[in-house]
Amino acid sequence: MAKSQENEDFKQVLEKIVFDEEELEELKITIRNFTDRKIQAKKLKQKLIQNRGRMVKDISNFLSFCVDRVRDSSHTPVGRSFTDSNQSDLVNDELRQEIAEKNELLEVLAKKINAFVSKAKKLNIE
Repeated sequence: MAKSQENEDFKQVLEKIVFDEEELEELKITIRNFTDRKIQAKKLKQKLIQNRGRMVKDISNFLSFCVDRVRDSSHTPVGRSFTDSNQSDLVNDELRQEIAEKNELLEVLAKKINAFVSKAKKLNIE
């Protein structure tokens, strides 16, 4: 149960990073200004690149934080060590599984971002 809650929290944080309401509103205004020919395509491209750059930076920082947290939680306290190599293998397997789950989530996120970009391109934003 704790793992599923942790995964759900992870998804929510990533969703908040990708779908920042204020930034999306600014993007909608920029797209509207472009379609009304108030701004040129260059300005819209800059806004989209700025948006995606912020997402990549925030996701990178968040993933770095998560990796550090997993590392810290997997370290054994001073004076204790694994008495059995099976315990070490179990921890490694759990970490691999967590990484695989997070990679799957990142793939879903990448697909959503690509869909967003495709929609923007369909609006003749090139």
